[in-house]
Amino acid sequence: MKAPDTTGGLWWWNPCWVLVLPLLAVAWAAWVIPETDYQAYWRMPKFFTGADLQLCLAVAAAFALGALVAIAVDRAMLRPRLRVSASGEVEPGWQLLLLWFYIGVAVTSAAYLLWFALILRETGPGILVGVLRLEQGSIFELIRLRKDAAITGITSFTQTGIGTWLVGVFLAHHLGWRRVRWPMLLLLGLTFVRAVFLAERLALIEMLLPGFLLWLRLGVVARSSPARKLLLQLVPFLGIVLLYGMFTASEYFRSWGYYAAQGETSLLRFSLVRLSGYYVTALNNGALLWHGMGELYFPYATLEWLWRFPLLGRPLRNLLGGSDDPAELAAVLVAEDGNPEFNNPTGIFVVFTDLGVPAGLVFWAAFGGVVMLLYRAFRRGSLAGLFLYPFLFMGLTDQVRIFYLTTGRTFAAWAFLLVAWMIARKEFQVAEWFSVRRRASPPASVSPGSPTVPP
Repeated sequence: MKAPDTTGGLWWWNPCWVLVLPLLAVAWAAWVIPETDYQAYWRMPKFFTGADLQLCLAVAAAFALGALVAIAVDRAMLRPRLRVSASGEVEPGWQLLLLWFYIGVAVTSAAYLLWFALILRETGPGILVGVLRLEQGSIFELIRLRKDAAITGITSFTQTGIGTWLVGVFLAHHLGWRRVRWPMLLLLGLTFVRAVFLAERLALIEMLLPGFLLWLRLGVVARSSPARKLLLQLVPFLGIVLLYGMFTASEYFRSWGYYAAQGETSLLRFSLVRLSGYYVTALNNGALLWHGMGELYFPYATLEWLWRFPLLGRPLRNLLGGSDDPAELAAVLVAEDGNPEFNNPTGIFVVFTDLGVPAGLVFWAAFGGVVMLLYRAFRRGSLAGLFLYPFLFMGLTDQVRIFYLTTGRTFAAWAFLLVAWMIARKEFQVAEWFSVRRRASPPASVSPGSPTVPP
């Protein structure tokens, strides 16, 4: 059995860098920024204290410790070889996976078209022109209708596009872009419309970022020259610049028209303050809710997708002892003491609200261990790592702002990716079985005088 290959990656793929570095940086900023700046820039009091900073440091330490334990466990494990071979020893046809990809494209497109049709039925297409012309109220009307027109359990299938895009990148590497080019362009177009006209820039990021990571892993890094590899090491810093540019462009259509009329003169300064505010105020809001709500000992945030599940979620939550009270209290706290424009609750303190501090730190250690195991599987080229870690990576990049990975928004993507992984695994096992049979079959003997059998 070949030893797992975990060399040749980029430093910023490691989940410890993805979560720990941003958490420490934003927590430090939330602590040192004076309350006068909170009031001036984001119109809210400062709730983040030294005790909250210590709790953030404890989260970083627990996550890193869990990751270190997972590395030791992973090195000690014996496992069958189930990797996508770079040498082409086993290369399935991926026909079932391709069919699953096309199903994903069809489901995502149908959900998007239904959603868009329901919105435009209320407004007419003229509102789209109003957004492009920065007419006040147009974008906020679409944001309102984005929520009102959504059909739980139906329009949620737009999130299937995240997993479909990842599978498309995988298939493009193995079958060529020609087989998936036009369906992927359709997905990109629909998501771009959502990002611009429905003010959901996250929709574009959550699709493109995991796909970019998988694209790098499937060969770009290995084929890169030393100069290109150095450039790839700098991707996080280039990504921050790209995020700022994308955020600025989005704010131009979303909020700039209103704030420019209120006296703002610099779009670049306005977007910088607003972008940094989403992360700093998320920790500040998290501290507010943590101080105001304390330990609830019920997994409201850590299992949010389950409580939002159509028809079954709320009755199940109530049966287990949960209620709407915490969400209502959180809304009141943010409305009265915070700023509704910056209402992200962070994905850090909600774990302690759900589980308490001791169990919360155990959760972070276990979470770090699971993430590290999938990361190492990703580095080895295992199918589980290739299909699941890029999306997990995307969620970690937003952990300071929200607990993205367990929201109802991600359920369809996780479900699609898990099925895709099982399909790919089965296709790979079948191809490997036939490969072993061919190598083990003895050459057919030919008796004298018998006709020659063509190969």
